[in-house]
Amino acid sequence: MWRMDEPLTNPRWERYCQERAAGKSQRQAMLAAYPKRVAWSDNAIDCAASKLEGNAKVKQRLGALMEAAAKAATITRAEIINGMAATFRAAERANEKAISQVGVQAVSSIGRALLDAIPAEAGGAGARPFVADFALLLAPPHLPMHRLVARDVGCDAWMPGGRMSGKSSGVSLEIANGMMAHPDRSAVVFLKVGRYIREGVYEQMLWALDELDVADEWDCTVSPPRMVRRSTGQAVVFRGCDKAGKTKTIKAPAGTYFAYQWFEETDQFSGMAEIRSLQQSLTRGPEGSPFFRFYTYNPPRSKSSWTFAEEARRVAAGLPVWRSTYLDMPAEWIPEAARADAEALRQADPDSYRHEYLGEAVGFGAEVFPRTVVRAPTEDELRGIDHHLYGVDWGFSADPFCWLHVGYCRATRTIFVLDEVSAHGLTNPQSAELVRSRMSEPRWERGYSPADQRLANSRTLDAPHLLWAAEPYADVMCDSAEPKSVEDFRQLGIRAMGAPKQGPHSVRSGVRWLQQRAAIVVDPSCQLAAREFSRYQYELTDDGEVTGKLPDKDNHAIDACRYACATLIGDRSAI
Repeated sequence: MWRMDEPLTNPRWERYCQERAAGKSQRQAMLAAYPKRVAWSDNAIDCAASKLEGNAKVKQRLGALMEAAAKAATITRAEIINGMAATFRAAERANEKAISQVGVQAVSSIGRALLDAIPAEAGGAGARPFVADFALLLAPPHLPMHRLVARDVGCDAWMPGGRMSGKSSGVSLEIANGMMAHPDRSAVVFLKVGRYIREGVYEQMLWALDELDVADEWDCTVSPPRMVRRSTGQAVVFRGCDKAGKTKTIKAPAGTYFAYQWFEETDQFSGMAEIRSLQQSLTRGPEGSPFFRFYTYNPPRSKSSWTFAEEARRVAAGLPVWRSTYLDMPAEWIPEAARADAEALRQADPDSYRHEYLGEAVGFGAEVFPRTVVRAPTEDELRGIDHHLYGVDWGFSADPFCWLHVGYCRATRTIFVLDEVSAHGLTNPQSAELVRSRMSEPRWERGYSPADQRLANSRTLDAPHLLWAAEPYADVMCDSAEPKSVEDFRQLGIRAMGAPKQGPHSVRSGVRWLQQRAAIVVDPSCQLAAREFSRYQYELTDDGEVTGKLPDKDNHAIDACRYACATLIGDRSAI
């Protein structure tokens, strides 16, 4: 009778198991055992490998080889990781300051040499030894979180941090790492607004699978966003929580449970009550099964946000809260251009720098645009404007039509709302006529009225005393949700264009860009803009707590301003 500690009688099966135990992927092991299959498609090779690993003898033999390799190791990878972290902590205590990058590199170099010499620990049937050095993929601030996860008894990891602080990278790696080691575990990833999943957490999980060199074992689809491991059926499920009922039917694949739960951009949720309601339907698994919950977000500007109260509660209860910034990351992980952007913002706007990059709350209350000032711009400010921009938000009966003339000064990072057309009940021809009339009027210094008709109709900056020229043929960025209205404007002589809405031009990213300006100065004549920018607030919970959610109402001038600034949003030179 065959025993698991004996080679398989089929030499190709045995070769496959040996290659897998040595750290090869399914595809690599299959080609090593069956070299003539190199002409097969990747999908065919993967299917054959998954089928082979489903064979009972192959599964048992692979498990035995991995267990033997783990027992033969004199020190485990987890111990190396813990040792590296202990070294960092000891250095910090001795020097009373963060360990230098030279120290980080030295410890990491030693760790890499050890990890290269040690086989991966077995994780049961279906587990995969890691090709990548997992310990070296984590930044020092995230090692305490990893040690807690490595205990494998479950945890709640609360991880606020500034931009480029590596928090999402660390969590995605932990999830991918855990699922590869435990074939009975699946993961669910939540984002408040579902349409941002593809460009955010989905891409982040793809990155983690690539870093661990296991991407070829997973089938990844975009519609719906989902990742499935072929050999075990494990899945990473993604859900947006902006529509009722989206999360009620989530079920883990057969034979697995949702051990890993990730709440990305936690501050966007209404509060812990909403998160707990999601967890109640997900925290179901075999008796004694561990659950790992991760909460990652950039801290809101407002100190009134519910997330700060939750952080305080956790600290008071002795629960860990791990903060991180880009300054805690290894220097080589941060591109020079990104570091230059951060430094430029620190020089130009210290408050925005502290909020965005250091994760500090620098504002108070629920206001979205606390730097709004309603006043007439001075003539010196008007002369300093670099860009004149125009935007339209469509409306008719319930919502007003709104066109804005916006100015932007790069030197002071100030937005000026200079002119406005807004009203209910305007048809497209009526609103087009009003817009064309406003865009055909130049602006002169106060008290100056040119007698020369040619100057009065000037469309250039050559005329003296001219603050801005008439621009009847300038681009007007419009809400692209109404292509018919955009085309109507074009037919009526206006250079209308649909504003982009994806990536950096999404509502959330656009509002964030506006928030990062040093000031928003609204001329009092722009009544709708003055009212909306001054009063726009984050939504509140029933208990009056501030959430990070932007209300989709009373924001028509705000949207018109975002559309107008579309060419600047995402432009690094307009930091």
